[in-house]
Amino acid sequence: MALHDLLEPAMPRRATLGERYLEKVGTEHGHGGDRTSVSTPTRSIGLLCEHFTVIDVTQAAGTGEATNVTHTLGEARMGHSSRPSRRRPGRLLAALVLSIGAIAAACGGGDSKSSQTTTGNTDSTAPATTAPPPTTAAEEQPVPGGNVVMAIEADTSSPWRPAEMLCAIACHQVIRNIYDTLAMPNGDGSWSPYLAESLTPNADYTEWKITARAGVMFHDSTPFDGAAIVENLTRAKNGITTGAILRSVTTVAIDPADPMTAVVTVEKPWAAFPFAMMGQSGYMASPTWLKASDADATLKSKPVGTGPFVYEKYVPNEVFSMKKNASYWNKPYPYLDSIEFRPIPDALSRREALLSGTVDILHSANGQTIADARKDTANKLTEISNNGETAYSLLHVTQDGSPLTDKSLRCALAYATDDKGLIDTIGAGVAKQANGPFSPTQVGYLAETGYPMTQDMAKAKELVAAYKAAHPGKLTISLATTQDNTNLVTAQAQQQWWTEAGFDEVTIDQIDQAQYILTAALGKFQVFQWRNHGGFDLDQQYYWWHSSGSKPVGELALNFGRIKDTKLDTLLDRNRASADAAEKKQIAEDVNKLFGEECYNLWGSWSIWGIMSKPTVHGPVVFELPDGKETAFGAGIAGTFYAMNLWVEH
Repeated sequence: MALHDLLEPAMPRRATLGERYLEKVGTEHGHGGDRTSVSTPTRSIGLLCEHFTVIDVTQAAGTGEATNVTHTLGEARMGHSSRPSRRRPGRLLAALVLSIGAIAAACGGGDSKSSQTTTGNTDSTAPATTAPPPTTAAEEQPVPGGNVVMAIEADTSSPWRPAEMLCAIACHQVIRNIYDTLAMPNGDGSWSPYLAESLTPNADYTEWKITARAGVMFHDSTPFDGAAIVENLTRAKNGITTGAILRSVTTVAIDPADPMTAVVTVEKPWAAFPFAMMGQSGYMASPTWLKASDADATLKSKPVGTGPFVYEKYVPNEVFSMKKNASYWNKPYPYLDSIEFRPIPDALSRREALLSGTVDILHSANGQTIADARKDTANKLTEISNNGETAYSLLHVTQDGSPLTDKSLRCALAYATDDKGLIDTIGAGVAKQANGPFSPTQVGYLAETGYPMTQDMAKAKELVAAYKAAHPGKLTISLATTQDNTNLVTAQAQQQWWTEAGFDEVTIDQIDQAQYILTAALGKFQVFQWRNHGGFDLDQQYYWWHSSGSKPVGELALNFGRIKDTKLDTLLDRNRASADAAEKKQIAEDVNKLFGEECYNLWGSWSIWGIMSKPTVHGPVVFELPDGKETAFGAGIAGTFYAMNLWVEH
């Protein structure tokens, strides 16, 4: 049954739903009434158009019309609430969709004089076109000074020490301003040294020498040198999450011939090692502060790095503020005097904060929010989709006693699900349906992967019936989501489809956003709404999928779905050892096909992120790296950008 069939009988008039929704969200948007959260869906409320768009809505001089500039380029408290099948998702979806549109208009939306321009193939799985990312226009001269407040989607529920953070997108958006990484993604789809002067392998990629950039100081005046690299990478190797990433590292030591160089040895060839130095494992913190915070745990929330901004204040779930690092090594950055990050989990509230002037800039992957921002003539919008994540339902595929160990039943869930209906209904029709983990700008993308792209309830029922015939007894499954209405409605639609396919009971477990990642890492789930797998090289997925990253339920692991597939392991190991681009491309495509065949996950959509800001805020843009290459737009982690090149008119 398609989603529109579920919606058809339950379509009240728009005005009534808008009024009801206003009553429900009331005080949250200044209208009175009870507070109800409607937040960014983790599953498929994203957008992939193989481009990003910078919509500059500053009024053109003398015309009174908005000017558009378009560019193309190719997320533990175990407490939860369980909801068995009771309510009809069709009615909930209809009410939610119509009322979201009504509340958006009521909170400041209006007619737009601008016209949205898009380019590229309109097919949902067409390869992306590629064009230069935005740079500071020649006529725009950045003005130093000023302050910016940014609304982010969540806070981080862990210390701000690199080896201990449970870092999702909002976490990286914040902390990359305090810490620099040893390497950065560049616009060529590869890596460039950043805080490191160089990363040099031996002939067989079993050893890497990392040389510190000379003259760099941490915020507490500790020198950045080979010893600092050793201290950080040693801690990362033993870290909660970073340890899984650096599992194959055997030793980290100072080069006897050069105190500015650290030598890293690995147990088997790792040609893609620098990609691991672009993220959390590559964040460099002051060794002095790290040792002091070992003795005084209160210091763990006051990070010290080499980055463009210096820690000022952190209040959990309220604010993280930082001021300009006047001695930053990479001049002329940063431009701003200070920046403040405020977590606002609800996507509509985040957008309302911008419209009301409470914040200056925000990020969002919510389709409705992005759709509304495209019509907004008073603010700016930048859409980022290159090398982005996939929104999907993560499956725990090796849990003892779980029906999801059976491939046919996993595929039955895929056949029963109407992803296109979810995208069109909840996501404002702006998303592009995913057929695998790799979006069109990533190595490994395929137009056809073998994954079911169209709902086929008859096929789903057939597969479920066959499973039940071979496995007598009650067939039950649990689906985890966050505590917000939009995610819940998505889950309730899945609940009804899977029940219709033949499952005897589908329960919904709502988990607090702050504990969501921890729950996944502990493996305490069956189906989990999720967003992941952005990046440049297949090796960046190694720890998510390799069996070496799988642990028993209750132990922390980055292979959340506990996949144990020898064929997949072999492909990942081959890719890790290879430096041949053609070979790596073929390997990544083989991995994509394997996921399509095995139904290890239920793919939803390829994420797009909107960066929305006041017209007086300029950026984000790419900038030149020390080796002369340009950075990758979007900073290599979906939903993030480099705040050091933001500047404001003042």
